[in-house]
Amino acid sequence: MTDMLPPPDDADPRMPPGSEPPEGLVELVEALLLTVDDPLSLEALGAMVGQETAPELLEAALARVAKRWQSHRFVELTSREIGGRRVWQLVATAAVAPYLKAGDPGRVPKLSRAALETLALIAWRQPITRGEIEAARGVAVNPQILKQLAERGWVRSLGVKDSPGRPEMLGTTREFLGDFGLDSLAELPDFERFAGQDDIDV
Repeated sequence: MTDMLPPPDDADPRMPPGSEPPEGLVELVEALLLTVDDPLSLEALGAMVGQETAPELLEAALARVAKRWQSHRFVELTSREIGGRRVWQLVATAAVAPYLKAGDPGRVPKLSRAALETLALIAWRQPITRGEIEAARGVAVNPQILKQLAERGWVRSLGVKDSPGRPEMLGTTREFLGDFGLDSLAELPDFERFAGQDDIDV
């Protein structure tokens, strides 16, 4: 049985009259956020709970979910823009990282400097070919690096370049933006600072 919603005096006073979510909606939205791996937009939530639920009620429910998790040390509700749509997701905070690492040190290997520089070149200069990456770095690209980046869901093929040999063009994915906490490529940090790190644990 689901918990009862907090009493009316716990409602956000900034909410307009009539936007208080009905009983059970907050718990349902919270359960969906906990169950689905990908961030959810209002449209996605509406399709799940029923299109008759007004968007303002879903927004009110999301505000209540955020409030419920506000005091939690290890989990928070985040919101960002992806592809022009606002999405929400319950995620672990940085405070949980040491515990994950202690529990399974080999779970996610670090990226080498070569992999980082390759990823940075793809992110900043996409679409870019393997040959162009090698020309920029001055060394050959190990095929395992591109395979590793593709397996993490960060790099994808953007087709072939209209040039001799028709080399494959590479670019980043939406998953790359999400995993690095970016709303768009415009938010990428300075290239030299990013590529100059020795390794990164992500």
